[in-house]
Amino acid sequence: MNEGNAGTAESSYAGLWSAFARSVRVNVFAELFSQGVRVGGFVFLARSLRPADFGILRIMITATLLIGMVASAGIPDAIIQREEVTADHEATAWWLNLGLSILSALVLFLVSGMIASAMAMPALTSALAVMSLPLLIDGSSSIANARLRRKLRFSALAKADFSGEVAFLGAALLLIRLGLPRWSLVAALAARLTCHGLIVWMSEPYLPRRLPRMSAARDLFRFSTSVWGGRLLGALSANADYVLVGRMLGSQVLGYYVVAWDLLRFIPDRLYYVAGRVTLPAFCRLQNDNAALAQVYRDFTGYLAKLILPMMACAAIAAPYVVVGLYGSQWLKAAMPLRILSIGLALAGLRLAIGSIYYTKDHPSFDIFLHGARLILIVFAVTMTVRFGLFGVSLAMSAVESVISIAGQLLVGWLIQMKLVDWFKACAGGLRLAALCGAAALAGIAGATLARAEGVAALAMIAVPCVLCFAWFGMNTARDLIVGAFAPEAVQ
Repeated sequence: MNEGNAGTAESSYAGLWSAFARSVRVNVFAELFSQGVRVGGFVFLARSLRPADFGILRIMITATLLIGMVASAGIPDAIIQREEVTADHEATAWWLNLGLSILSALVLFLVSGMIASAMAMPALTSALAVMSLPLLIDGSSSIANARLRRKLRFSALAKADFSGEVAFLGAALLLIRLGLPRWSLVAALAARLTCHGLIVWMSEPYLPRRLPRMSAARDLFRFSTSVWGGRLLGALSANADYVLVGRMLGSQVLGYYVVAWDLLRFIPDRLYYVAGRVTLPAFCRLQNDNAALAQVYRDFTGYLAKLILPMMACAAIAAPYVVVGLYGSQWLKAAMPLRILSIGLALAGLRLAIGSIYYTKDHPSFDIFLHGARLILIVFAVTMTVRFGLFGVSLAMSAVESVISIAGQLLVGWLIQMKLVDWFKACAGGLRLAALCGAAALAGIAGATLARAEGVAALAMIAVPCVLCFAWFGMNTARDLIVGAFAPEAVQ
């Protein structure tokens, strides 16, 4: 019996990893193209616009994100999580999502003035009003998005992401060329949401042939409300510091803070889009097999550690060179928060898949607990340290991210019967590689100093030894990822 169970677990693991790797492969290609557009565009925009413009953009993103969460209410995740989804479930989810999308767009339009007044940023009134229609279009595509994710059809989602980034950059450049730089980021965000939503709709043009049913809504209700609560608290906790910094220190300081966060979040966010968002539908296939699920989670954590930790180490050591080399000397004040935040963000990057474990094991309420605790800690920590300016806020946020990350991993271990020490062992390879890449960064800084290089030239002299070190010592990790992503399908 034990041998049979072991064989089944091994077969399930192999089949899951094959499907997972194929989805990752699609996302890798999409991210390469999307981020090429995003990074190149952001570098140009950062040199063309003011730090305050990016502070206002951050508040726009926060407002549309929080109000837009009304549109989903956790319903798409409930569709993904269920083992069996009927036509009644899909139809009911679609109608609910449409109604909630209309409601969220109307709310954003009506409260735009109040948000602008609360943030002491008058430009937000018209900017947020413009975002109502794009929010409706993107929000109403949530069920189509869930159907694509459930089928692991990430190529369609990748196209939507890439098209959104192209639309963002194109709209921003057009407005700058027309002599309207203050509206460039507003138009860009509107274009991104609209394009993304339309592409998802076209990729999965599902329209229900029946009306919603109360019985189907009840089936989805318990899970979806728990997910929605967790997601709402997660969004609040992920943006509370932006709101507090913007309100207490102003849009220009917020701009520096946002740039530091975005640079550090770049790699973890890309990994989420490449692999992290595949984890929920993939993990759900092993929801009743803790041994196989723990093995997959440890493997995934090991890969994350070998990618995230070295890059965080290099960013922290070379922070001033990174900021000035990419965005120009006017952004030098972002170097200090970048360096301080790197420790907390390194641990935060390793928790990319904990939410998928909570949902897989039917404990979405754990997300509510974790994000609720994070929100409370952020409000307390930022409020207490804002008197020390950007330095105090950055130090407080790094501490909060560290505490929440360890707590989240403890909850994962309890759910899938995995010890915390096993999680640390999975991270060991990443820690070793981080130390080596950090030493390479120091060597690069020494070389740049001796050569009296500045700006892009200095950044290049630091980046080269870091990349070579990562390529040499991380070769096995890269090989495993490539082989896994391009291997033929396993027989299931």
